[in-house]
This record gives sequence, structure tokens and C-alpha cells, in this order.
Amino acid sequence: MPRILSQVLKNLLRKPATVKYPYVRVKPPKGYRGAPVIDKEKCIRCWLCIRACPDRAISVNKETKKPSIWHGRCTFCGECAEVCPTRAITMTEDFELATYDIQRARSE
Repeated sequence: MPRILSQVLKNLLRKPATVKYPYVRVKPPKGYRGAPVIDKEKCIRCWLCIRACPDRAISVNKETKKPSIWHGRCTFCGECAEVCPTRAITMTEDFELATYDIQRARSE
């Protein structure tokens, strides 16, 4: 019994391991794969990103011939960013993407 009491007392005096998330923000670690973003100026329209995307989250606007990412379908795997020859697609640290608006789920 004394061993259990010592463990209980030690844990009562220890700081919590978690943070109170919406009130306390923690910066993601280096190398974190958040939402991908396309720099449309760097894009050479080779469409390797569309072929590499396992979720079919990247589509092309038929009028402007520019790609866009549907973040509601994307799993943030980073395959599109790896195959892009001009590095037009980058993975950001943005992970708070919840919305009630379906149009905001698509990046233009």
C-alpha cells in the first residue's frame, strides 16, 4: 500500500501532460503536414499532382485551367507536394479547417 500512495502523491503534484486546446495553442512540430496550398503562379500545369493524389482531391477548373484542392477530401499525405517539379504545392501547418460551408472546403 505505501508504494501506491507514493505514486498517487507524485502524480498529484505533477503538471498535466495535455493542454487546454482551444484556449492554449501549440505550434505544430517541424515537418508537420497540414493543408496543401497551390501557388498558381509557379504551376506549369503538368498535372502530376492529379495523378499522384490517392484521394482525387485535386481538380482542374475547366475555364482557367488552374488546379484546386478540395480539403474536405484530402488526407494531407503530401504526395502532390513531392511529385511537383516546380514546388508549386507546399504543405502548410494549417490544420483547423472545419467549416459549415462546402464552398470554403474547396480552395480556389
